[in-house]
Amino acid sequence: MSTRDFNGAYLLPLFGEVEQARTDGAYRQLPAPAPASSLATDDAPLGAYAAAHLIRASYTAGLAHADALRRLTVAGEVDPTSPWTLLRGALENFATGLWLLDGAGRAERRRRALSLWDEDMRNRHQHEQDTGHLPTGGGLSGAQRRAEIRAIADHLALAPLSLSFNLGPAGR
Repeated sequence: MSTRDFNGAYLLPLFGEVEQARTDGAYRQLPAPAPASSLATDDAPLGAYAAAHLIRASYTAGLAHADALRRLTVAGEVDPTSPWTLLRGALENFATGLWLLDGAGRAERRRRALSLWDEDMRNRHQHEQDTGHLPTGGGLSGAQRRAEIRAIADHLALAPLSLSFNLGPAGR
């Protein structure tokens, strides 16, 4: 550990915003999209695999990462690596929500949402295979959910599902 204590002074604006988003020990959620909004229109044919769900969850996860760093800082329990790990987690979550919203058009935004859901269900399917645990009580497996997601993408004639974070010319 450094001989200089981490006080996170440069993070005070972020910490202030995080504290504003906390109410009664929980984070204030982003509101559901307004029914006439572009996001609601994007999500309409996606059913349970809506982008809004991913965006709202990413926002909350980003707040949780930033708040964990805030709480560690207040407690004086910061080690040399945790701030960067927690900040990276927050940034990745916030960036995911923005990436989902920033597609060039409705088809691209839908493809991005379904791609992220597809990857999530691929990971779930892998977990099910690794552990031998499958859903009970009529729940769908990761593989079955992936099939649903891909059927929606096919019905909407979207480009093949894959996670590609193209940042524009020359990958900037």
